[in-house]
Formats: sequence, C-alpha cells, structure tokens
Amino acid sequence: MKKFIYILFCCCLLSMTNADKIEIKSNKILAKTFKEITIEKHALSIPVKNIDEKWHEVSNKASNERLGFVETTSAIGRFDKFDFMVLFNPDKSINKVRVLIYREDHGGEIASPRWLRQFEGKTIKDMGSISREINGISGATMSCNAITKGIKQSLITIQKVK
Repeated sequence: MKKFIYILFCCCLLSMTNADKIEIKSNKILAKTFKEITIEKHALSIPVKNIDEKWHEVSNKASNERLGFVETTSAIGRFDKFDFMVLFNPDKSINKVRVLIYREDHGGEIASPRWLRQFEGKTIKDMGSISREINGISGATMSCNAITKGIKQSLITIQKVK
C-alpha cells in the first residue's frame, strides 16, 4: 500500500506542467509578501509579446483594495529559458523581482534575492539608467542582460494598465 501511494505521489509531481509550477511558486511569493492578507488575483488582458507572459491585478480579498500587479514571464539565458515574476506596487514601481525556475547549469546566481533587490523601487522614469545602475554577475552576463531587458519591457507594459 505504501508503494502504491508513493508511486501515485510521484506521478502527480511529474504530471505538473511548468505553468502549474510557476503559478504555485508565484502564489507562494505573493502570500509571503502580503502576510496576513487574503489576496485575490484577477487576470488582466494586456497585449503581450511573450507567450509565457501573464499579468494579474493583486487585491485584498476582504477590502477589495488594490495591492499591486504581478507579471510572470520568461527570458532566454545562454541556452535555455528561465521564468521570473515582477511584482509592482499600485503606483507601478517595482516591489519585488523573483526568479521562479532557472534551467541552466551556469548563471543561477541571478536568482539571488540580494542581486534582484537592485530592481526594487524602479519606475518607468528609471528606464534609461537601469542598464548602467544594475551590477552584473561574472559568469551570468547573458542571464543578467536577459532579465534586465525583460524587466525594462515590464516597466513599459505596466504603463498600459489603468
């Protein structure tokens, strides 16, 4: 019986798609960010350039107060894509950036919350200086450039949200 339950559990884990994993990880980060608040996500219909790109409005379920916006998307590192999320404040400044799934052997250092904190507080006004202000990581240049470019695109796209 234990073997059967173990095999069933393994099959369930293997059957989860990347989209499911991304959703689960992003929801976990949102719950940790907005502690003691029951959040609700509403899909936004924004024209997107990346098929992996999804936008949601995040609100307090009890008060219906807007807490911000979240985007989950992907970018290409050196050889493979990686998935990340950008959480925006209601004023459309960046609250937090997190790498959700990184698939390559090298460059995983970009998932470090310490490195990602460089993006916090950035707005559309900071677009021109982001490339100069963001410190790179030796050995992860392509991934650093890819996520920086993706975040710049996110800052442009968030301006279309009313």
